[in-house]
Amino acid sequence: MAITSIQKTAARLYCFFGGSNYIAYNSVGKYSSGFDYPFISADYYGTQDSEGKMNLRTMKQTAVDLYDWTRDNYPDSEIVIIGHSYGAGMAAYLASVRECRTLIIAAGYRDISDLYNKIIPVFWGPMKVFISNNIRTAEYAADVGCPVYIIGSTGDRVLGYTLQEKLAAGFKNVQVKIFDDIVHEDYFISDDVIDYISRVIG
Repeated sequence: MAITSIQKTAARLYCFFGGSNYIAYNSVGKYSSGFDYPFISADYYGTQDSEGKMNLRTMKQTAVDLYDWTRDNYPDSEIVIIGHSYGAGMAAYLASVRECRTLIIAAGYRDISDLYNKIIPVFWGPMKVFISNNIRTAEYAADVGCPVYIIGSTGDRVLGYTLQEKLAAGFKNVQVKIFDDIVHEDYFISDDVIDYISRVIG
């Protein structure tokens, strides 16, 4: 697992899980400037310079290892977990098995069929059985105890705002915020989104 981070101060830090084609150092380089605390991301086992094979089991292991590395290196910091798009599932999984200050999801999904059906709309009902390594965000949601903030946008044509409201139904302590005209890739370069995150975390 290759971890990339930006060191600032350490009262709080962010563990970031990005979209399907995101690379950790690119995510940190692109998005960390909007945040006032360390911003950490990892490449899944089997991707980039990380050894192994990428599958659901090793993705979960990447998430847990990232958290444990973070806790070892920042023992007194509050941990905020952020998931965007494909990374929303692993962010929710991690928040379901480790203690965190807050979970933030931007453009999430209930399971990976929500994302696949935007490409080839065939994975409905029993057809979901043909999805290998299905990331079931809605199932992880039941075990998430921290406050959850789900972000969507009327301008998101990949994972739309009505889906965010459906995803929210599985969490216990959740708020949904829908922005106007932010496209799928631009949530974390939007001043409005960054200001919202800063405000709700406090």
